[in-house]
Amino acid sequence: MLASHLWLKEHLNDLNLVILDTRPKVAYMYGHIQNSISLTVEQVITISQHGAHLVPDEKFCSELFGSIGIDETKIVIVAGESMDPSVARIAWTLDYLGHSDTRILDIGISTWQSLGFAMTRAQKKLPATKFVPKLRPEIRMGSDELKNNLGKITIIDARSPQEYLGGHIPGSILSPFTDGLGKNGFLFDTKESLENLYAEKIPKGKEIACYCMHGHRASSLFYQLKIAGYENVKLYDGSFIDWYSKRLPLE
Repeated sequence: MLASHLWLKEHLNDLNLVILDTRPKVAYMYGHIQNSISLTVEQVITISQHGAHLVPDEKFCSELFGSIGIDETKIVIVAGESMDPSVARIAWTLDYLGHSDTRILDIGISTWQSLGFAMTRAQKKLPATKFVPKLRPEIRMGSDELKNNLGKITIIDARSPQEYLGGHIPGSILSPFTDGLGKNGFLFDTKESLENLYAEKIPKGKEIACYCMHGHRASSLFYQLKIAGYENVKLYDGSFIDWYSKRLPLE
């Protein structure tokens, strides 16, 4: 789930490694981790007619990830910044598509640079390969499934208190994704801290659905919960935009 920056420092030139830089393209151009490839969140979503950010179809994903050198033999390290949940959304997309070894770099790229680790402006291009999606529906939820299970599952809202008060999915628990971010440049808080953070408000053993506005912040919360030991966690990638556009009930 997480890749240690110390481990990555020693494996930058491994031939079975693909490092994805999820920051905006401009930031990537000014300097990035050696051998990393730019992939922004805009490239891994399809926008519905109402503005919801959804996972693209299998054919699109196969062509996209295959074109940047990812197949089942590769370890994929997804890197970004702690306050930008794009890193988590891209990692979740790969997890949902069934890539068996997807890891999130444990520190932000700016922290990597501040530690004096290898940065470059040289752009890496890997040979195209064949990416075969093996969908994992157990980590994704759609609006129909969520609507039919209101009151039966635990629903977590990863947005801000202000957004939550403006309207939320019935029965959802507010838990801003920022509460579980790490300190000193780490993307996530420690396992112990995350366990303590969620112990009282989120019961273990029940199915959990995470949402936010577009499904990006909720992706960060998805991984925070997984680190904290929650097993049956799903992302509602359509999130509030999708729910609201379908005129489904709100509180």
